[in-house]
Amino acid sequence: MAMKSKLTLRLDDDLKERAKQLANERGISVSRLVEDYFRLLLHEQTGGDGRSSEGSVLPEASGEEPPSEQALSPRIQDLKEHLGKPAPAVEMNEDTQRWIGAAAEKHR
Repeated sequence: MAMKSKLTLRLDDDLKERAKQLANERGISVSRLVEDYFRLLLHEQTGGDGRSSEGSVLPEASGEEPPSEQALSPRIQDLKEHLGKPAPAVEMNEDTQRWIGAAAEKHR
């Protein structure tokens, strides 16, 4: 079994309470919810984090073919279906970046 270590996250109080409620509705801990989300992000961004949930090295980490969709746990597969594909990287000029920053600040 993989060794687990502690990670401290800082969230605003409302978000923290909503995360606790979501985890409770799903019958899991907030830690598990966060862990599953990070696994999903790593899988989407890099083709996997190199380790299974049991801590064993996945095929893509050893140079073999990446795992099929069935290799994802049911919980991760469900998250993936709900979240969809990550947004593509977009190159923006300086004016566009300033405009987006101003719009984000305005609508906080």
